[in-house]
Amino acid sequence: MILAIPALGFTYLWDDYFFLTNAVFYQLHDWAPSAEDPFYRPISRGVYFTLLDLARSAGPALGHALNLAFLIAIVILLGSLVSRLAGRRAGILAALCLAGLGAMPSLVGWISCDQDLLAILFTLIALHLRVSQRNGAALAAVAAGLLSKETTLAVIPAIVLLDWALDRKPYRILRHAGAYALLVAIWGTLHPAVRILVSRGLRSGATGYVGLEHPERWPVHLGRYGATLFNVPAFVPLPTWPTFGALVLLAVLAVAALAIRSANRQAPDEGREAIPPGKVYLLGALVCAGPLVLTSFMIHGWAPYYAAFPAVGFAMVAGVFLARVPLRAQLLAAGLYLALGLWCRGDARDPREFTESNFRGVSAALRKVEAGFRTLYPSFGPNTQVLMSVQARGAGGIYIHMYSYQVLRLWYRDRTLRAVRPEARTKAEGPELLTVITRDRDVIDINPLTLAARTASGRNPDYQSCETAMRAYAMGLAGSGETGKAAQVMLRLPEINAGLQSAHRRVAAMFLYSEGRDREAKAILDSTMVLPRDVTLENLHALLAEQPPGKTYDAEALRAFGVSPTDSVALRALMRWFAEKKYAEVAIRFADRMERLQPGDLEAATIRKEMNAQLEQRRSKFLDAAGVS
Repeated sequence: MILAIPALGFTYLWDDYFFLTNAVFYQLHDWAPSAEDPFYRPISRGVYFTLLDLARSAGPALGHALNLAFLIAIVILLGSLVSRLAGRRAGILAALCLAGLGAMPSLVGWISCDQDLLAILFTLIALHLRVSQRNGAALAAVAAGLLSKETTLAVIPAIVLLDWALDRKPYRILRHAGAYALLVAIWGTLHPAVRILVSRGLRSGATGYVGLEHPERWPVHLGRYGATLFNVPAFVPLPTWPTFGALVLLAVLAVAALAIRSANRQAPDEGREAIPPGKVYLLGALVCAGPLVLTSFMIHGWAPYYAAFPAVGFAMVAGVFLARVPLRAQLLAAGLYLALGLWCRGDARDPREFTESNFRGVSAALRKVEAGFRTLYPSFGPNTQVLMSVQARGAGGIYIHMYSYQVLRLWYRDRTLRAVRPEARTKAEGPELLTVITRDRDVIDINPLTLAARTASGRNPDYQSCETAMRAYAMGLAGSGETGKAAQVMLRLPEINAGLQSAHRRVAAMFLYSEGRDREAKAILDSTMVLPRDVTLENLHALLAEQPPGKTYDAEALRAFGVSPTDSVALRALMRWFAEKKYAEVAIRFADRMERLQPGDLEAATIRKEMNAQLEQRRSKFLDAAGVS
């Protein structure tokens, strides 16, 4: 509980919004098998997120409370299981090992990780029931685990072989194997991902982020998960020490020391091992190996919290081993393990890692943006289209949350609300609003008619942020068929210098050229200042990087800004810039222009190949980010 406290304040993150959308809008994707989502987890998604929906604004708090309760139950169940098999001392040490795993608190902090927690919880219940030889109830617990997360599949061999592993007489091992095989067959028949994986030969990416990975990745993933089990940071650069680390470490060291000393003061006969240590090692290894191999071989991405499931078996082995060493060695091992676990929770310097510190950053960013929207917009009318210029990129995950997860719908509980990039504007059926999320995550409301702007923070609106949004809005107007209106928007923007005025007028001419209104465009350009070449290219960078879906203005932009379509120097410079900034589609188009102009151009061919690979990698990363849990 102490270790989880720093992770209790997070809001919903990533997949939480996807599952919550299904619950809020009564979509049954998480209750019944569906081709729209290959992962069938009705308990951990359907039931769980329906409960969170019923809690309304208290949903995140309820999610953290439930996840913490699951984690506490897991630690208690593991400790009692190992106590039954190897004595109370081993049980206490195993429970401390699992509770001290540095990745564990992130399962409480990210609400969607209830899927992992419930799968582990049902697995431990099944192991207890099998030890008590309540085999029918154990089978039901495994079924519940499979309906929480597919990783449960990997521990079924350990559950089937439990009698053999613990040196019991396994008279009914074939009957157990048959019962579990039938359960897996029924589950696999119902489960969309299993059918898809089998039909596609288990290949990587067959169901998004799941599929048999390339063999060269197996040792890398195994090594990183192995390091995570020992609380060694498995990402580079190494994390910093967390701000809460010293205080939390002192508290947990005190608890751990008391628990270990208490366990070592018990009478010798109370701690007598009921089963030879080697047998418990074998059972722990079976419980650890299945999820470890499955995750390392079948999951495209890597995340520390994936180590939680194999950590159950690891903790069983560690508890039994440490119970046989002197008290001083136990205390030293516990202290070092807990300190390393806290270090793993420090600030990760790579924002792409699925770590607790990055969860914290995303949560803080989303809370600030939500507060900004509620300040400016207490409510929205039906069918409102929010044209949203998200200028806060990178760390914080705002872009994917606002557009892909449509979090405004959840914040305002309105399924008709739609947030789109201004460039992707469509003719609206209801009200239309233009908003900006700035780099520091302030929210700005812009009235495109009056050009009045107001901020959630109360500060004066930043001109550059508003100008960027208005350019994007004009692009969206033109892309949705309102070219004249788009040109007028650009012509009446407030100007702060002659160079910017020239750029705006040239954008207006670009729109007019796209509709064959050459005379009007020429009239604008005849009274427009010529821009220096470097300024021209800078404007083209910003203008062509993001355009309306299904429409491009490359040729019209070059014409409006006075760049000849045969100017190989300018075209090459543009191609290089778009490639360097990872605007893959635009870079490919300019590579095509270069090859038409200079057939066989080696640099253009190389950039096209690299950008096509970039598009494929981006798709893969999006699937990881959008479905990693």
